[in-house]
Amino acid sequence: MKLLSGIRPRTLILSVTPVLIGGAAAISDIESRFRESRACPGPGCHVGHGFWLPYVPPAFLFVWLLCLLVALFLQIAANLANDYSDGVRGTDRARTDSSPAPADAGSTTASQADSPTASPVASPTASPVASPADSPAAPARLVSSGTDPSSVLVAAIVFAALACEAGLVLTFATSHWWFLIVGILCLLAGWFYVGGKRPYGYRGLGDLAVFLFFGLVATLGTQYALTSRITAMGVCGAISAGLSACAVLGVNNLRDADTDRQAGKNTLVVLLGRQAGSTIVAAEALLAAVLLGVTTVLQSSATGICATLLALSSAALLVSDTMLPHDERDYRLMFRHATFLSLVLAVGYFLCTLEF
Repeated sequence: MKLLSGIRPRTLILSVTPVLIGGAAAISDIESRFRESRACPGPGCHVGHGFWLPYVPPAFLFVWLLCLLVALFLQIAANLANDYSDGVRGTDRARTDSSPAPADAGSTTASQADSPTASPVASPTASPVASPADSPAAPARLVSSGTDPSSVLVAAIVFAALACEAGLVLTFATSHWWFLIVGILCLLAGWFYVGGKRPYGYRGLGDLAVFLFFGLVATLGTQYALTSRITAMGVCGAISAGLSACAVLGVNNLRDADTDRQAGKNTLVVLLGRQAGSTIVAAEALLAAVLLGVTTVLQSSATGICATLLALSSAALLVSDTMLPHDERDYRLMFRHATFLSLVLAVGYFLCTLEF
């Protein structure tokens, strides 16, 4: 059960969303080419009627599943690696089993790529860390709760190895050998987020990495793996996925601003302040929902309209959360609203491919 909490299952929607959106963009592209040519859009496909399934090659679903496994394993590996690194640094000292323990955004970098392959991190001189009460709803972490750090690191390496294995199969299946370079970059990004001597997550760059790997890399990588093309829908979806993931990370950083500041972890919220951080989270949520609306218009999708309205409503809830005074903010509720928005976006982009 402790390992399950370290995996942070409630955050895994952040790696599922870009893969679903990338698959939706690929399906839309296949449908579009089929309608234009009335010919088979790829080797092994067959023509049919109804939903998109008759138009796709038989290997489509297999490759899509591989993309999902790579993304999930990478995020789990990164979550465990971040637990390990923050634990040995003392950043998570306030997060023990006595703290409230709902899953949070944790360190969701690397997507999507949201993983570790490096050596243990040396603990710097510790800064005083606020008590759990100073970090509302801060969940427990494995290492800070007494779990052997080496076992957490081993678990992270196991999941990274699983991601590598799925990635190798994906590379062979698609013959896109440059995917290996992308995979290596994902592994390095996952580890050096809070690992190594100079983690970039401690320098305000975590949001940029989340946007790149949970947004652009995971979404566009999935679409390219499926169709060897990138479309406007894929780009809009990639930006939406990245922004929604950044919003989740922003909620996490707002919650932990005090303890992060005292531990020397300079997140974007610590550098810019809570008010600016709240504004950024609200803007990210709104823009992510608006881009789904843009895609709905581009696709002329009636089914996407409902999802767009729901996404805008979810974004509005998150905006209202960020406008509350600090002592009234419910970070658990903010987290639920942020992850729900990510789920709505995934469903919404998929609905844009359906024709009734």
